[in-house]
Amino acid sequence: MTKIRVGLGQINPTVGDFSGNLAKILAFIEEAEKKGCDLAIFPELAISGYPVWDLAIKKSFIRENLHSLETIAKATRRLKVSVVVGYIDHGPQGSTKSRNALAWIEKGKVRLRQYKSLLPTYDVFLEEIFFEPGEGHKTLSWRGIRLGTAICEDIWDQQYSIKPLQSLSRNRAQIVVAINASPYHKEKARLRDELLKRQSKRYGFSIIYVNQIGSQDDLIFDGRSLVVDRKGRVLFRAPAFEEGLFVYDWDLKEKNPKTVPLPASVGEPSEIYQALVLGVRDYVTKNKFKSVVIGLSGGIDSALTATLACDALGSDRVLGVTMPGVYSSEGSWKDSEELAKNLGIEFRVYPIKEKYNALLHYYQEERHSPHPNPLPILGRGKGEGEITLTMENLQARLRGLELMYISNEEGRLVLTTGNKSELAMGYCTLYGDMAGGLCVLGDVYKTDVYRLARYRNQIKPVIPQASIEKPPSAELRPNQKDQDSLPPYEILDEILKLYIEKNLTREEILKVLMPQKVSLEVITDAINRVDHNEYKRRQAPPILRVTQKAWFGRRMPITNRFMG
Repeated sequence: MTKIRVGLGQINPTVGDFSGNLAKILAFIEEAEKKGCDLAIFPELAISGYPVWDLAIKKSFIRENLHSLETIAKATRRLKVSVVVGYIDHGPQGSTKSRNALAWIEKGKVRLRQYKSLLPTYDVFLEEIFFEPGEGHKTLSWRGIRLGTAICEDIWDQQYSIKPLQSLSRNRAQIVVAINASPYHKEKARLRDELLKRQSKRYGFSIIYVNQIGSQDDLIFDGRSLVVDRKGRVLFRAPAFEEGLFVYDWDLKEKNPKTVPLPASVGEPSEIYQALVLGVRDYVTKNKFKSVVIGLSGGIDSALTATLACDALGSDRVLGVTMPGVYSSEGSWKDSEELAKNLGIEFRVYPIKEKYNALLHYYQEERHSPHPNPLPILGRGKGEGEITLTMENLQARLRGLELMYISNEEGRLVLTTGNKSELAMGYCTLYGDMAGGLCVLGDVYKTDVYRLARYRNQIKPVIPQASIEKPPSAELRPNQKDQDSLPPYEILDEILKLYIEKNLTREEILKVLMPQKVSLEVITDAINRVDHNEYKRRQAPPILRVTQKAWFGRRMPITNRFMG
């Protein structure tokens, strides 16, 4: 057979939704048959969704997933198309773990079962905890072609002594079908391209790479399924962040096939924005929330979060609430109101001044434990009292209380608005601005927040220019600016990227940033604050991942005296 029609089933599954995932897979198989596909391929754990964590060791979960596999096999009895799909199988006898598996199905029967050999435990992966590794990779003859199969990490074999692709090469594989649930970060597309080109040339076979799309908790999956020939040429590339059955007609004998370059948008604000929109949409809808609420401060973080929410869900499902406090500027609520009008969302104003004063009165007077320099309560004279961190946090927590009340009363999910730079430095308040169900920008550095806002305004100017241009401020004390206690974000973010993502020491960071004349003291203070505030981040809501080293993948101890 010199020509094959391949259907790449780039689906968006939901963990544990066996009926929904099964219906989607069956619909795609039917579509593949109608379009004359010879082969329909679905992602890793497509039947159950991915990642499944401890569900992988629940016997009832495994049984239901195997029942779905049987249903898929029966549906192919009278079909010409062959099907490859990911599922969970029982582990070996005596093991409490299961197996991450692939089934090759033809004419109503499972012709081949392949188990994942390489189980990652780095970064956001914990697979070795739940799964038993498979052993051996066999090939099969299919329509005159020698085929092999692999599951995700099996093709990323550089750091392992076991080499699944090497086994397939020795077994004379001509094409390897690799099913994947490979999560997105802004460098991932380039890394995948480099890997697949290198591996196909190294082992001398073509690779059909099928990846899922969608979002599961904090992970986003970008799809971008690929066909790469044995010379490392990308012949086909499915779209990013788009669900569908993508069909490729492959002439195996063509000597000079048309190749598809990597899009210029990879890693750019447009792509990251698209990923965040998908992340918000799936988190909200898959968890069955009808709407969201966002605290609007007039600043860029809350403005971008609200804009992302509107693009993900529609403006009719987004509520913006501004909560002016004692030190809120006039611009904060005016800019929030302008944003709400531009987005067409419902907008409410709930001042916190009276609540703030009442609580201060209670804590400072009625409990008879006055601060040595008490803050003057609004309306009781100007005074000269010191504004303490406790008083600043009280304002943030009152805002969190307002939003959580709305969440409980109206069934709205609270989207928090803190960015990665703030979370890194602990520039956030537990049970205040950190209170909510999803942190949208928690893996986006502040400088990238500006880039995303400017990108979105190029499409349509919805974020007020004042929100972009004004100096960032929490407005919890008079004339407060972020840069009063933080280095300029342009410098801070470079330090944070080198420390968090590249794992460099302070001395190594100093060498890299020497042209900017950053002092060792500034670097030391920044990385000490990153480590010290691990306890806060551990209590944050799920954070959508878009960088190579997200907070969930950076597993650091809270109790830690090492200063690196």
